[in-house]
Amino acid sequence: MTTPITPKHYSAETAAAIAGSDDALTGLPAYLGIRTVEVGPARMVAELDVRPELLNPFGSAHGGVVASLVDHVLGSVLYPVIERGQWAATTEFKLNLVTAVRSGVLRAEAIIVAMSRRTAVVHVEVTNDGKLACIAQGTVLIPELRA
Repeated sequence: MTTPITPKHYSAETAAAIAGSDDALTGLPAYLGIRTVEVGPARMVAELDVRPELLNPFGSAHGGVVASLVDHVLGSVLYPVIERGQWAATTEFKLNLVTAVRSGVLRAEAIIVAMSRRTAVVHVEVTNDGKLACIAQGTVLIPELRA
């Protein structure tokens, strides 16, 4: 895994709120059952259990499940390091799915590898019960605060 940046700003309060917000998730993250495991400066880890309804007709996790987990951590990792009131908008990400996932736990570790005032590049590695399943990288827009 690449080394994360040292952010100029870090809110431990925001990190704690993210770590404790799993019960408040809605939509696809709630359906997938994403659990936040760890949130720190420029780093986040989240997991989900691979359930039968997340499998494709061939018995492996649909690529969209992995992509959704990646997209979730890709943006969420930024909230403790951006100013309150700003938000993170995924502009693009790329996945390399390296092995089929059929059961167990998917664990995504996201780290911010580069960050400017308006954008961030995030690297994500997804493992399945400790075995590398996906490598991803994405760019996130950080819109300016409006006065």
